Amino acid sequence: MKVVVLGAGIVGLSSALRIVEDYGTTELDLTVMADKFTPNTTSDVAAGIFGPPRRNLTERELQWLRWAHEYLTILLKTPYAPEIGVFLQSGWIVWMHMEHTDFNWKDIVQGYRRPTKWELTHLFPGYKDGFFCTTFMLESRLFLPWVTNRLKDVGVKFVERKVQSLDELSLDYDVIINCSGIGAHDLVGDTKLFPCRGQVMRVKAPWVKHWTLLEGKHPTVPGIPYMAGGSTSTLIGGIRQDGRWELSNDPRDAQTVWDGVTSAWPGLKGAEVLEEKTGLRPMREEIRLEKETRKDSVSGRTVQVIHNYGHGANGITWSLGCAKEVSLMVKNLLQEQSIKARL
Repeated sequence: MKVVVLGAGIVGLSSALRIVEDYGTTELDLTVMADKFTPNTTSDVAAGIFGPPRRNLTERELQWLRWAHEYLTILLKTPYAPEIGVFLQSGWIVWMHMEHTDFNWKDIVQGYRRPTKWELTHLFPGYKDGFFCTTFMLESRLFLPWVTNRLKDVGVKFVERKVQSLDELSLDYDVIINCSGIGAHDLVGDTKLFPCRGQVMRVKAPWVKHWTLLEGKHPTVPGIPYMAGGSTSTLIGGIRQDGRWELSNDPRDAQTVWDGVTSAWPGLKGAEVLEEKTGLRPMREEIRLEKETRKDSVSGRTVQVIHNYGHGANGITWSLGCAKEVSLMVKNLLQEQSIKARL
């Protein structure tokens, strides 16, 4: 069975990885196709925090989280975990309002609790509430090259190509796995999908050992700054611009990030800026993870499409769990093909 994964960000490569690990390549001829590969994907811009959305989740979403957490736990215990950017880190999200009910995913992360009075008074003065937990960090800029090499080692092909329509692939593949992120807006005409532009900096600040996100309009801290300590650098950000498609770095946004972060954490004022990057988060009211049967308009040939996109600002969080469901869908298609072959 010929399978192509469209997209080489964290969602696409995780899908390819789970398929290969679950079923091998004996019955599958697998290709990863994309117009951009690491280090030029949206995933390479991400902070890497395994952090679920701040709302209660559906049972399906909780299962995705459990699958992802189980997989990251396995990776954490490997000798190569530091090389691929998998580690645990504690941190806070705090906000300006006081209405807060604990989320139904709180037991999936470790040590979930509300911030203490001391923390709100001395670390986050002016902020009203939030939570603290220990969770996984997954640095895409390290993880994606590792996955790429792992897939190439077992014979997965990588093709750099801009695909304008799924019809271009319907004669060459039996299954198309659409992990095109924000590209699905044009690729399949999904008007429910829209960009949320983000811009970040990597700085040299080895003393940062936690991740922190500050939400809401604060009297002295401008914007919505955040920071996350990485294995070799600290990522800082705070830009969320819905509907803006520009991928070039904007010096005004860089200043906004810098002002917010250094107001909240003055110790970063002397940090050396190593890199600036911009990415488009693929926002959608809900993730599209479903199968679709398509028929080529000319040949009449049927192709199975698995859509897996719209992960918003939580691509790192959802990717490995959604990839497991994609893998199960591929398993069903393999079984169907095997039954047909025996008839």
